[in-house]
Amino acid sequence: MQKNIVSLSVIAVITAILFTVSSCESGGNHTPTICFRITTDSVSYQSSYLTLPRDSTFNLFIAASKTGPDGILKTFKITKSVNGGADTTLMDANVTTQYYSQFYTYKAGDSGTVERYTFTIGNSENLYKSIEFVDTVR
Repeated sequence: MQKNIVSLSVIAVITAILFTVSSCESGGNHTPTICFRITTDSVSYQSSYLTLPRDSTFNLFIAASKTGPDGILKTFKITKSVNGGADTTLMDANVTTQYYSQFYTYKAGDSGTVERYTFTIGNSENLYKSIEFVDTVR
């Protein structure tokens, strides 16, 4: 428990620094930034690829921010694909903020499946940034 709190504190500080640095850009298009951290049973990862046990629960912490001096974040979307199949939308939300962070909890599927989660953030300039997390279930 203590390890998770320390890990989350470090993530919060790094995220705050990234938000501050990214907001200093000037001119041109400003694609938003997005990052994530995964935790399972008191272990924290920043990898985009993990192998997790069947039916295990994992948490994803998502942090995103606008870049540049103007504008706001407008959209946030989560999709999931299993074994390379079509994307299923898990969440499609309108947001109106400069910074977005949230925890999401998911459960790994059946053994032998590959689950791909895609997180996409969009801003008021209609610029988008996506990141992916791929879970190979054992």
